[in-house]
Amino acid sequence: MATTSSTQYVVAVVISRQPVPVQQWQGGLTRTITSTLMQALAATDLPTVRFLDLDTTQKFDENADARVLEITLPLSSSTPHLTITQCTALTLEPTILALRQTHNLNIAIQPSSLYHAHRAPGLIVFDMDSTLIQQEVIDELARTIGLYEQVAAITEAAMRGEAPYTDFSASLRARVALLKGVETSIWQKLRDEIIRFTPGARELVRVLKMMGWKTAVLSGGFTPLALWVKEELGLDYAEANFLVENDGVLTGELVDGMAIVDATRKRVLLQALAEKEGVPLERTMAVGDGSNDLLMMHASGLGVAFNAKPKVQAQAPATLNADGLLDVLYYMGYTKLEVEALLAKEMRWERGQFVLRKPTVATTAIR
Repeated sequence: MATTSSTQYVVAVVISRQPVPVQQWQGGLTRTITSTLMQALAATDLPTVRFLDLDTTQKFDENADARVLEITLPLSSSTPHLTITQCTALTLEPTILALRQTHNLNIAIQPSSLYHAHRAPGLIVFDMDSTLIQQEVIDELARTIGLYEQVAAITEAAMRGEAPYTDFSASLRARVALLKGVETSIWQKLRDEIIRFTPGARELVRVLKMMGWKTAVLSGGFTPLALWVKEELGLDYAEANFLVENDGVLTGELVDGMAIVDATRKRVLLQALAEKEGVPLERTMAVGDGSNDLLMMHASGLGVAFNAKPKVQAQAPATLNADGLLDVLYYMGYTKLEVEALLAKEMRWERGQFVLRKPTVATTAIR
């Protein structure tokens, strides 16, 4: 939609966790959502709406299901310019929170200028554990060597803020110390038998790369797996923590002089990579699931908490509770048809899923 100098627009992307019949959307759900948003934004002019996961160029079957609604709201010329921070605050308004919880919806509100800026090449950074991959590596390491309870106790104490684990660095060092004597062959075992990529991770990265985006994994985990994830997904950068190894065995220490990748470090790395690539911060995105990801989320143009804990969701710029990462593209304004057209250049549709042409690796389809 074209904008004028006197009119400000904001865009809300609404994603349902489960498919909803179009008749239900049209029968009142869309009206409930738009009226709630208009009230929160003090908007008076009617918004425009479209489904991002249906072909709106043709008359669609009213018996069809849809999950994603884009709502463009014009605001009064007297309304102060809204920043992404202010838009984020709106999603936490009691009326919108109630709407999200009642109908199991993800709602991301962005200034129109930022929403459409996602079409230009940018930089996106991801957390690794429980984001690009489905597991928490430190937990899987601990299970494999029979020390899960000890590691979990430290993690829980850190989450409660109990001494001596009052910060990420202290709890990380304590957990790493438990790995003393573990053979480095453990990484191969994890890669072969345990670690699984989150559905949609491969496809999301491929689409972003085709659109000229730079990609990175910034992990509070460990370099052997972060570098593997980088190579597997074709990411441009990987940053994680370095463990000391001696004769094929972990010493239970972190490499001296290497910065620990904690929340502050992730934010610094996001900013440094953006500067290196010549990408303005408003054209960056950060996706993660933990409290360690919040600083980089807020430093980026759009931060997304993916299947995160409630405390993280309550502080994140946007939330995405979904079965796969490919839904991130909806928050960037891409339609299902656009995404599938891009994927079709390198993949083929086979038995209900996208499959890479070369090499042949089974992946999941956008819903």
